[in-house]
Amino acid sequence: MPRADLMRELFKAHARKDDEAFRAAALKVVSEERRKNHRLLAEDLERIVMNDSRPTLSMFPRHELVLPKDRERGADLVEISISELDWDRIVLPAATLELLQDLALEHLRADILAASGLTPRNTLVFYGPPGCGKTLAARVLAGVLSRPLVTVRFDAIVSSLLGETASNLRSVFDFIARGEWVVLFDEFDAIGKERDNAFEHSELKRLVNTLLQLMDSFRGESVLIAATNHQGLLDTAIWRRFDVLVPFGLPGPQDRILMLRQFLASFDTSSLSLRSLGRRLARSSGGDIERVAQSAARRAVLDGRSYILKQDVEPAIRDFRRRLEMDKVDVDELAVPEADKRRNRDASKS
Repeated sequence: MPRADLMRELFKAHARKDDEAFRAAALKVVSEERRKNHRLLAEDLERIVMNDSRPTLSMFPRHELVLPKDRERGADLVEISISELDWDRIVLPAATLELLQDLALEHLRADILAASGLTPRNTLVFYGPPGCGKTLAARVLAGVLSRPLVTVRFDAIVSSLLGETASNLRSVFDFIARGEWVVLFDEFDAIGKERDNAFEHSELKRLVNTLLQLMDSFRGESVLIAATNHQGLLDTAIWRRFDVLVPFGLPGPQDRILMLRQFLASFDTSSLSLRSLGRRLARSSGGDIERVAQSAARRAVLDGRSYILKQDVEPAIRDFRRRLEMDKVDVDELAVPEADKRRNRDASKS
């Protein structure tokens, strides 16, 4: 916490509506937090004090907003959006969150790294089961870095014309090299599949080769995120092109409680045991938990209540269990990185 004298300065400046005095006191707080090695808090406070507002698309030069298109159909190959999300919007395992925050700090302090001849890491793989926060984490990272989020549309990139898919991919890389974005390649396994797979045709193998060449030659300032639910399908050479591998596993018991609190924050949940509800949601993803919470919230709102009852939750819990029964994929196995799975298989043979 800031010292009492700094707090007094802040409040006095606010009461006098003295913007300069308020900013000076606030910057002292930033310095104080930085001395305490509270790096991320200091960076966030400094950004707010210096009025580093979120970007809008109108802020970007016209040439940067000419979106690449598929020549066959004329469809946009990317979508651009602005995120205002921050770290408090996402619940992740501590190790995953720390990894993302460290990466964000590298980009927020790129000038300090440059003075030592270093650059921030800017290529990431988000991997893990569906519904565990990969897309949300990309939006949070874009918000924290105050950069637009560019989402690559693989439905538009993949073309029926021979060689056109690779051409579309080159157009995307040319576009993102012209600006500073957070770029999300969602469902990355659609184009990054293992080339040694006998069931894949030669066109896809040529596409993977093109992707590897584009990543090797990329020198832009953007943060590139490849997200996949099926990391075992990715070509082994793809993994080596990325600076950071970020695992997204199923939430643990405490994470499930935190998510329920977050999703039901605008309701009174005192009649519920969130701990018990969290136990009943074992093996759930963040998406499953959000679905259960929203279902309960809808029942409460339609009943004219601002509080959640046990009977609001029960139908959603039954639906969640049906979904688990229908899912033929072992979600616990999906949460384990491919290398770990291979080690487990080798150990079982020995």
